Amino acid sequence: MKPWLILINDFAHDLFTGLWFGSFVTMFILHRKAGDPALDGGQFALMNELVGVFFWLTFVSLGCIIMTGVFRFFYYRTWDGAGMKDIKKRLLIIKHAVLGSSFLIGTGFVLAWGL
Repeated sequence: MKPWLILINDFAHDLFTGLWFGSFVTMFILHRKAGDPALDGGQFALMNELVGVFFWLTFVSLGCIIMTGVFRFFYYRTWDGAGMKDIKKRLLIIKHAVLGSSFLIGTGFVLAWGL
């Protein structure tokens, strides 16, 4: 595999992870704000439109995260040295456990707020 393709894939994976998380946080803020009784009809309609945009942005990002993650899993397994292999493996497991939990919880909230 070409190094520049691996670099672009890794960048895309991280970019879409950040985009997904940012969309989730934005939906959280919009969802809380939409319950504000001070909003008039036009503001409420705008809030609902924004929630719809971020709802779809979240799921497009999730698809890109999964696609680039699968690519990383199957085609990019390079470990530097024997000692680093165990450390990197342990850290990757911890990272994916934390992010996987936020992935499931955040996506559940997005589904609940967007539908």
